[in-house]
Amino acid sequence: MENLNSPSVPVRQTPKTTPIERFVWDLTYACPLRCLHCLSESGRRPASMLGREDALKVADVIVAARPKRLSIGGGEPLLAPWWEEATRRLTTGGVPTTIFTSGWLMNDAIAQRLSDSVTGVAVSVDGAAEEVHDLIRGRAGSFRKSMASLEHLNRMKRERRERGESCYRLGVEYTVTRSGWEGKERFVEEITTRFPEVDYITFGAVIPEGLAQEEEFASRELLSDEQLVALSESEAVLAAHAKSDAEVSVTDARLFLPSSPLSFEGETIAHIEASGQLRAVTNYEAKVGSVLEEPLADLWSRALDWRNDPFVAQQRNAIRSLDDWAQVTRVLDRRYGSAADKLRIERRSEAA
Repeated sequence: MENLNSPSVPVRQTPKTTPIERFVWDLTYACPLRCLHCLSESGRRPASMLGREDALKVADVIVAARPKRLSIGGGEPLLAPWWEEATRRLTTGGVPTTIFTSGWLMNDAIAQRLSDSVTGVAVSVDGAAEEVHDLIRGRAGSFRKSMASLEHLNRMKRERRERGESCYRLGVEYTVTRSGWEGKERFVEEITTRFPEVDYITFGAVIPEGLAQEEEFASRELLSDEQLVALSESEAVLAAHAKSDAEVSVTDARLFLPSSPLSFEGETIAHIEASGQLRAVTNYEAKVGSVLEEPLADLWSRALDWRNDPFVAQQRNAIRSLDDWAQVTRVLDRRYGSAADKLRIERRSEAA
C-alpha cells in the first residue's frame, strides 16, 4: 500500500515557485455548533470577528491579489453581520467566492441574499445518518438543519433557473470520519434525489488539524490507511449512485502534504483568520502577521520562509500516515502558535 507521503527532497518555496492561487477567509469563530474536528475550535473560543470597515479592507486585499478562488468559512460565516457586503465586493471584484455553511441559520431570505452575492454555496455534512452527523457536529438537530438549508438553497436555485437567472453553484461537502464511513452510497442517492439542483457532492477524509489532531479524536475518528486508500479509489462507485447530473468527487488527503505530487494546490492557499492574521500554512496555528497591517506580499514571503525552516520542513516531510500527521500538527501548533493559541490548546488537552 502506498504511503501518504513518499520521501523526497523538499523544494524550497519562494513567491515565484509558490504563488497565492486561492484564499481561505474565516469570517468569525462564532458558531452554533461544537464540531469535534473543528480546525478553528469555533463555538468554544472567543467569537473573534472584524468590524465592518476592517472586513472590507480584507476583502480589498483579496481582490487585489487576483486569486483563482476564495473559500469563506468560520465558524459560521453567516453570523458576521457584514458577510453580504463583503462577498458582493469580492464577487464584483472578480473573485469566485464560495461560502461554506452548516446551514443552521438558513432561510429563504438568506438563500436569496446568497444568490445575489456569491458564486458558490457549500453545505457541510459529516454523516449519512442523523445520529452520526449530530454526534460529530456536537449539537442535536444539526443534520435536520443542514437538510432544511438544502431545501431553501435548492428551491432558490430552481426558481432562478426557471426565470433564466444565474445562481450560485450548490454543493455538499461531506467530511469522512470512521463514524461516518458507512452509508456514503445511500447518501449520494438521497441527496441527488431530494435536491436535484445540487451541482456537486465532495467526500474528503477528516484532516488531523485543529481539534482533530488531539489523540482522543485521532485514535477514534481518523481513517485507517486502508480506509484512506479505499476512499480515494471510491469515486466512480459513489458517482454511479447519483440520481441527477451532480458531480460526485473524492478529495485525496495527500493534496495537503508536502513532497507529494498532489501537494502544490494546498501550498498555494493563503489562509486569513477572523482577526486578519495570515497563517503560515492553512493546517497549522503559526501566524506571520496581519493583512490589515502589512503588505500581503511581505506576509506571504514570511509564510514561505516558515515552511522552509529546517525544523518545520523536517517535521512536515516525515509524515507517512494520518497518525503521523496528527503528531506533527501537535508538535507544530504547540511550538509556533500564539500565546493565546497555546493557552487554548493547553486547556483543550487538560479537558481531554
